[in-house]
Amino acid sequence: MKKLIITVIVLCITLGVIFIGKHEAEKDANAVFINEAKPEFASVLLVDKKQPRHNITFILGEDTDDNNPYYKSAENYYRYHPEAKTEWLITHLRSLREVRNYLEKHAKGKWGAINLIVHSNEWTGMGVKVTPDGKRASVESIQEAIEVGHFPPLSEKIVDRDTELLIHACALGKNEPLLEAISLAFGGEIAGSPTVRSSKLFIHYNSPNGNPKNTERYLSNFWYAYFKTGYRPSDTHLVRHLNNENPEVDVDFRDALTRKQPRFPGDLYHYYFNVPVNWIVTFPSEADLPDLSTQAAKDTFLNDQTELLEIVEKLNIPVDKFRWQFKTTTYTFDDGTTEPAIIIKGKSSVLCVLQSLTSPNPNNPKLPLPLQPPMEDGRFYTAI
Repeated sequence: MKKLIITVIVLCITLGVIFIGKHEAEKDANAVFINEAKPEFASVLLVDKKQPRHNITFILGEDTDDNNPYYKSAENYYRYHPEAKTEWLITHLRSLREVRNYLEKHAKGKWGAINLIVHSNEWTGMGVKVTPDGKRASVESIQEAIEVGHFPPLSEKIVDRDTELLIHACALGKNEPLLEAISLAFGGEIAGSPTVRSSKLFIHYNSPNGNPKNTERYLSNFWYAYFKTGYRPSDTHLVRHLNNENPEVDVDFRDALTRKQPRFPGDLYHYYFNVPVNWIVTFPSEADLPDLSTQAAKDTFLNDQTELLEIVEKLNIPVDKFRWQFKTTTYTFDDGTTEPAIIIKGKSSVLCVLQSLTSPNPNNPKLPLPLQPPMEDGRFYTAI
């Protein structure tokens, strides 16, 4: 009996994201040069006065949900914000290797800050491919690309220990192995590789007055509740669960469930997304297929899939919070041979409550400012 794992996780703060790979042809016409830019994170950058460093931002996706213009809002932020905009703003690349090649081709000395804007979640990492025609970025797919020579490290003349690779993505800072893989991919194993930093919290872009030129970037606390997709519990049950799981926080979870968008910075709100997991088990012949006509048989078959259960355990989502479905199919291997198979599809829905972190605004008490802790602060960011 052979087994093949296929795992698909949707990204935080968006639904139905489509990843579009593009050829690696560099299109300089798509690069936007912004004059009089100021580096966003000057406090963590050392600049060689003899050779000024350039800062660059990559927007690595496009929006598919009009209610969640994550990438467009991020683009506005890095295009207009006086303390965030960089000399270069690149919006047409969709893979890490394209980013790597662009940095190599367009380097004018060593890079300073390199911003990567991308969706992510703490379970499976970044919503971008390693290569244009390759797999979604994960520890395994990045290591594979390095091993086969598809991702050679950048030269010390392009990036060094004073280069900051800043990945602006939701809760990616909780996935240290992935950050280590990215550091290895871009800088190799040398002691002078660039520092990779990413947030432990969610990231939200918003323009309080509706003007794109006034877009701000917020870090947001988040709290989860899980349930079987298609079997949403009552609000009372969800609020009770959130309170029991987070006894140390003073959050009105019931109030958060009354709105899907914040009314003002620091307001509580919520949204839902799904976490699907697919698993295929193949058999030598149809006669070897198990009879799954009863729920007891399905439960037994699921409990026998120890590798699948180990994967689910790593997601920190209880197995009983997935809706499990079973289907007989035929699986085709890479060599063209086929075998009868059973595909197990699990799907869990996640309620995510969010609250942006703010600080007082001395000029307008009714409009708090986004909290902007330094990226060296380990409470908010992870550095590799």
